[in-house]
Amino acid sequence: MKKTYLVVAGAILSTVGSYAQFSSEHAYLPIEKNNQTARDIGLHADNRDAGDIIIGDDFSEPDNWLIYSKEGTDPEWFFATNDSLDEVLPYMGGMESTTADNGFAVFNGIEYLLDDTPGVPEQDAYIEYAFPINCTGIDAVLLEFQQRYRAFNTDQTFLEVTATTWDDGEYVAYEINALVPTNDPAIQTTEVINISEIAGGESTVRIRFRWLETTLDGDFGAGYAWFVDDLIVSEAWDYDQQITAAYHRSGIGVYMPNGMEYYMIPPTQITDIIFFGETENMAGLVQPNAKLNVDVVGGAGFSGTSPSFDLAVGASESVSCSVPFIPTTEGTYDITYFFDSDGVEEVTDNDTLYDLFTVTNASQNFVYSRDNGISSSSISNVASNTSMPLLIGNVMDIFATDKIGAVDIVVSDAETNVGQEIFAQVMILEGGVFVYADQTENHEITVDENGGIITIVLETPIDVAAGQTVLVLAGHYGGADEVEFRMAQAVEEETVLGYTSGASEPFLLLEPSAIMVRPHMRNYAGLSDNTQGFNFTIDQNVPNPFGTQSVINYELNEAAAVSVEFIDVTGKIVKTVNKGLQSAGTYTIELDANDFAEGVYFYSFNIGNQKVAKRMVITK
Repeated sequence: MKKTYLVVAGAILSTVGSYAQFSSEHAYLPIEKNNQTARDIGLHADNRDAGDIIIGDDFSEPDNWLIYSKEGTDPEWFFATNDSLDEVLPYMGGMESTTADNGFAVFNGIEYLLDDTPGVPEQDAYIEYAFPINCTGIDAVLLEFQQRYRAFNTDQTFLEVTATTWDDGEYVAYEINALVPTNDPAIQTTEVINISEIAGGESTVRIRFRWLETTLDGDFGAGYAWFVDDLIVSEAWDYDQQITAAYHRSGIGVYMPNGMEYYMIPPTQITDIIFFGETENMAGLVQPNAKLNVDVVGGAGFSGTSPSFDLAVGASESVSCSVPFIPTTEGTYDITYFFDSDGVEEVTDNDTLYDLFTVTNASQNFVYSRDNGISSSSISNVASNTSMPLLIGNVMDIFATDKIGAVDIVVSDAETNVGQEIFAQVMILEGGVFVYADQTENHEITVDENGGIITIVLETPIDVAAGQTVLVLAGHYGGADEVEFRMAQAVEEETVLGYTSGASEPFLLLEPSAIMVRPHMRNYAGLSDNTQGFNFTIDQNVPNPFGTQSVINYELNEAAAVSVEFIDVTGKIVKTVNKGLQSAGTYTIELDANDFAEGVYFYSFNIGNQKVAKRMVITK
């Protein structure tokens, strides 16, 4: 959530799509609404204690709300229950608020998302609490509500607050769901917003929820939907810090001024890790000597704090631990972030966040990753490049000399992925420009590997050096059904780049999520699958990857001694099959996944004095 602007009528809004290459601006226009007789809502301060509710509304009485939209806009909010939405709003699931059974407010964008007619109606729709809220004598005011939301295209959702009237005075707009990935499954959350800056001490506070979608994009449509329920406006506690973000960064000042997050780190790329946290004062008093605390469990462990500071009422602050952390062993590191101060916290369920990262080992292929491993949404292309080839991936810093020998690409489970070709490409930053280094061969997606991790080995490993920055990309060749690459958590702008068809300069995603594309920092050279000119043919095992059974078919053009070794990524021989002397003909080796641990293997055929290796993947 972020406060986006303090405006009067006539100000400018900026709407940015998750997959848009450029931002666009739309002018705010006056609105028309029906007047409602005002009544005094709220308890005066001398009748209240910290934490008391000023007003609450469970959306069971539609007369408590005004519904209107910008002039010329057709769609509006309405009241509904889950039963009434079963067939109206697919893809959203049911509202899970406390009082969902007695109704909640809904904006339906799906009817326009699914509209086949050219153009999409402009949407700027409001639902406003009908009565002014009396916050006289209350300096610190919190607003809470429950919501269900799914993001798509360039829709924006806001809570707007004014202390006068919408037409005559200033108001503050708090953007809700700004970081929710496009096309992610619907989220169900409780939002708590400190509205003290505009509502504190005021007698006529007004609030409204706003859905904004003005792209008029006939190809990509509007958003999905937004459900709102269970509004509470209350007096803040005396001591309450909310942690609003927490993250770890490496490579401060290398490519990005504040570095980048890495969630899978090979031992060669271990470097200083700095822990950051962001907090907001949700209370009615200054939080004295506030500080970030970080505890890490894993390896030798770590405990650190930020310098202390006084956090003013309604203020926010971003701080980092004073001392960096350097992992010492392979394995998983669990991180706990929390804020405290000299005041005793009166609300303790909003102070703490958790995260983790892994130092990878040989059995994990020394994978290097900026995504956190939690798939959120997917991307198949950008609007200007529909049906054309696309490259998209993450920028990554290199902290020590190494080799990139393979790349993992995670694809969605869309059936249309099957049979399509993908590849990985690596570029290296030189003189401020990303320069092509190499790419893998094309890989055709099979039914068995669709929806998972696909590892593609580079024929020749790419040498990288300390201080370099690389761009690791996943690529497809376009078409009517474009391959969908998985995306994970939100990351910084300028760190997810791509190339559209024929472009020599990269574009950057606005408000991006990490692409699930991960280099292997190891050398796979020397394992050839070229059998040209040999007196035999070795087929790829089928299926591959596999989780139960697979077979390898091979054909001998002349008699020869045959043996097969199965080798894991560390070079260890885990299984041997000796067929002895075999005459010319066609043969089959049957494989049982129970003989192997999950992972990547190479099977090496020794036929006479010749040797050929191929790659297989076990998934369980």
